[in-house]
Amino acid sequence: MKCYTAPSLGGLEGTAEEAWGVKKYHPLRDRNEPTVFFGLYDMRDYLALWFHRGERFVLWCGADIENLASGFVLNDGKLKIVSGLFGGLPKFFMDMLRYDCIHFVEDEDEAEKLKDFGITAKIVPSFLGKISHFPISYKQNDRPNVFISGHEGRQEEYGLSFLKDIAFECRDITFHVYGVNQRYRDYSDNVIWHGKVTKEQFNREIKDYQCGLRLNSHDGFSEISAKSILMGQYPITRLRYPMIPNFNTEDELVALLKALKEMDGPNYLGSDYYRVHLNRFPWVHA
Repeated sequence: MKCYTAPSLGGLEGTAEEAWGVKKYHPLRDRNEPTVFFGLYDMRDYLALWFHRGERFVLWCGADIENLASGFVLNDGKLKIVSGLFGGLPKFFMDMLRYDCIHFVEDEDEAEKLKDFGITAKIVPSFLGKISHFPISYKQNDRPNVFISGHEGRQEEYGLSFLKDIAFECRDITFHVYGVNQRYRDYSDNVIWHGKVTKEQFNREIKDYQCGLRLNSHDGFSEISAKSILMGQYPITRLRYPMIPNFNTEDELVALLKALKEMDGPNYLGSDYYRVHLNRFPWVHA
């Protein structure tokens, strides 16, 4: 099995080749080979899918579905004006997606959004890291440590403005923010800004925390949630995932956060569930 990885996908814990045992896709040589297309963010990805003649699998990543819904087909949605001239994805591309591809997503929210386009998808969470590198490490803490990641210039998408109010309401919790270098002076002092760190430092530090928090409204199955629950922590998400509590309102999130200090032992049930169910794709061989 071959794998085409969308150029718009940023750095992840590992590669699809390492995690799934697939081989990197070469357009000319592998045109007739069964291939998974990992992310469909813009026209580069759709053209690669269109020219392919073998069996097509598509794994959607979250933001690519938002691009599809918004009609952003050029440069990962950044060329909004030019994308608008196209009026969204041409019909022949949509027909290809509906009738000539096998689709996978990572959560219920993504599956529901694709249904609006007449696309049926199976839900399978993925993780590109080595699962064995994230053993149970959870220890209860009366002052829980919660970690969250973000990207410079995309603070709203990652819920960092929302975190401001939450942190003031949960003063007995320490929030660790990674990936964003700017320090926000109007945040409470229980928010620690770690900035950009290496993958190795990040993994080393989060093993001593109690919760990975994901505030995104549009998402796949994030590495934050995967790492947190594999290590026996108690992750919290805005979207719905099996074995992980989610919230709809600020009050619900505050209640979930304040309950963390009551979690006496590791989350064995959640960790065991995802060790079995991660990466259960037809292109992954046990």
